[in-house]
Amino acid sequence: MKRRDFLARVGAGVAGVAVWPRPLAAQTAGFHPDVELELRAAPAEVPLLRGQPTRVWRYRARVLSGAPAAVQVIPDSYLGPTLRFETGQKVRVHFVNDLPEPSIVHWHGLDVPTQADGHPRLAVGPGQRYVYEFTVVNRAGTYWYHPHPHMRTAYQAYHGLAGLIVVHDPDEAALHLPSGADELVCVIQDRQFDAGNQLVYASGMMMENMNGFLGDQVLVNGRPAAALSLATRHYRLRLMNGSNSRVYKLAWDPSTPVTVIGTDGGLLERPVTRPYVTLAPGERLDTLLDLSAAAVGTRLTLRSLPFPASLFTMQMGMGGGMGRGGRGRGGGRGADRPPVPQGAPLEVLAISVDRRERSAFALPAALSHYEAAWQPPPDVPTRSINIDFMRMQFFLGARTFEMDDVAAEESVRAGSTHIWAYDNSGPGMMMNMRLGHPMHMHGRQFRVLRRTVEPGRRADWQALKDGFVDDGWKDTTLVLPGERVECLVKFSDYPGLFLYHCHNLEHEDMGMMRNYRIV
Repeated sequence: MKRRDFLARVGAGVAGVAVWPRPLAAQTAGFHPDVELELRAAPAEVPLLRGQPTRVWRYRARVLSGAPAAVQVIPDSYLGPTLRFETGQKVRVHFVNDLPEPSIVHWHGLDVPTQADGHPRLAVGPGQRYVYEFTVVNRAGTYWYHPHPHMRTAYQAYHGLAGLIVVHDPDEAALHLPSGADELVCVIQDRQFDAGNQLVYASGMMMENMNGFLGDQVLVNGRPAAALSLATRHYRLRLMNGSNSRVYKLAWDPSTPVTVIGTDGGLLERPVTRPYVTLAPGERLDTLLDLSAAAVGTRLTLRSLPFPASLFTMQMGMGGGMGRGGRGRGGGRGADRPPVPQGAPLEVLAISVDRRERSAFALPAALSHYEAAWQPPPDVPTRSINIDFMRMQFFLGARTFEMDDVAAEESVRAGSTHIWAYDNSGPGMMMNMRLGHPMHMHGRQFRVLRRTVEPGRRADWQALKDGFVDDGWKDTTLVLPGERVECLVKFSDYPGLFLYHCHNLEHEDMGMMRNYRIV
């Protein structure tokens, strides 16, 4: 699609969003689900700030059959409920679209058939339904779900459509990690409100938002000024970056290392520590917080530390910023305050220790047994995917998104192993157009083999590189300016059309997305 056609369609508003009609998925006679849910997307109002309630779009779910614990509502939040599944379970979800525009649901990180992946070509209109059926084949881990209609993903997710998926399996259960009240989920998002407490948003098609839309305050689980009162125990914190475009450099204050036990695709082989962790949109980290030796009255804060805005901001040739995070004010129409720039310090979560309780938990030295040293076979094919910005358009491999288009190098055999290398290096043109991009692959977990960076980019790269956790399975990885990231992926056995794209949602909606086909 040419950029002028893209702009014309976006400018037409909701009525101009294309819907590619397809037969709706139907229940399969031979599929007998262990868990059957209804998931409904609809407008709602939620009291988030003092005064008027905020209008949002939200997911609500109910269990039609199976364990009631499969759906866990987050109180006083616009977020969808946390869905809890077991590896091996058969799941059927009846999605009901009560929104005023088309939508579809993507199960981020799960290996599911193409009909269940939430490709935008399957979007259903207002009042319509879509039936998902899949078996949970993923290992225990933290995944999530969100909308995926073409050119409206950023808008719909920003207005509240997102929720966590937690998968359990026997191997994880045998570790007796903190659970129940000692397991905390933290979905981190930035948002912007007007004087009437309503969400403010403007798409990436506005020049000042081409770097991605940023808010002026951080919400955790849909609540501002998040704070927790905890005991002298061990806690498991499942962290997810649900922001449209903001990257977080998360660290504890007072300074203490972050203990990481899992990434996007589940537990690591063994715990690792980092001085801080870098969390890009779409990424998850499973961490452990040890308060067992803390004194009652202790206070600590999860902060996002400062880093150079230039990593995620287009720079004019003479050094001026273009868009949010540079010198431009940016912001959505109706905003009373400017956004907090990318890379500015932020307070995310405040914790106070208010009671003493005994904790008998001991962190195991080994967490899982996948092959961390897994190396590619000698004849593994390698594909380099150049990340570019030209003519006011983002490109992957010199191509932008087309609904059904698949290039020859984007077709792979089921079960085959490849190296896909995202290359964000090379010279700019009339502007420095190299931005950091969180690259996400649908339907697969991969391993990050190596990162290389151009010498001229090392200074800025150093600001975030110690926070990467590449030890485990990933479905989203941040590729910084001047960086080349090589990912080893064994493709699914499910044939069909899937997506890979930038998880800066404004970039995705602007066409920084491509199909790949498994044959």
